[in-house]
Amino acid sequence: MDNTREPHVSGGFYPDDYEALMDSIKGSMDITMPDIRYKKLIGAIVPHGQYMYSSHTAAYAYKIIQESKKRTFLIIGPNHSKFPAYPAIYLDGYWSTPLGYAKVNSELSERLLLKSDIIHDDKEAHITEHSIEVQLPFLQYLFKSNFTFTPLILGNQGAAIARNIAETIESLEEKPFVLISSNFNHYLPYDKNNELDQILINDIQEMRTLKFYQDIEKYGITACGYGAIAILMLITKNMKGKIALLNHNNSGDYSKDRKRVVGYSAMIAYK
Repeated sequence: MDNTREPHVSGGFYPDDYEALMDSIKGSMDITMPDIRYKKLIGAIVPHGQYMYSSHTAAYAYKIIQESKKRTFLIIGPNHSKFPAYPAIYLDGYWSTPLGYAKVNSELSERLLLKSDIIHDDKEAHITEHSIEVQLPFLQYLFKSNFTFTPLILGNQGAAIARNIAETIESLEEKPFVLISSNFNHYLPYDKNNELDQILINDIQEMRTLKFYQDIEKYGITACGYGAIAILMLITKNMKGKIALLNHNNSGDYSKDRKRVVGYSAMIAYK
């Protein structure tokens, strides 16, 4: 198709073959869910590591997302290159994966662009960024082509940026499902990494955004999508909702290396 972003990490972060990718996701979805009772779903936090390490955790959120009536997703993740610094939105077109084409919701993208004074239309910023791409096969597995999404990546993830974007989302008459793509702490030994992840999990569940940023600075926590997480915290708190942990793991649970791991959490925001 014209105006299509081709996959950048297919064959690396996830299988590049249709059947292998479907089997991978199907296998990760074979899990026993915690009992979370809700009336309305607001959003979720999911990891974006290689599927062999993180898809088992992500599946906990996607099992609940499958029950959502919303089929419009605002996917917010970090720009790992940190350039450009501004929040970059992908305005229209399609993203391709081995499971087919996912359509960008141009109407939602345009509304966000018009309402925000800091978001920029910049497709180039998305070409090599993987944090949003790795979520699409899960959504395609669940909904086939019956969903749309708007991708937004953050270079600068400061508190002011998070608050600005949260307020922009809150101003929308029809709100999308806010899907946050972030790994948690990186590259420390197994137990220490889990300890730092738990600090963030506690702050997120309590929706203590100021302390969340303070703890990141105090402990040197390297969760890559912290600004995106803060956006969901602010939205959920303003909606008088809750954020619950569904599952936490790290790469050491699926590899032999426990000396240098990456943390993964699946969390759900709801009322």
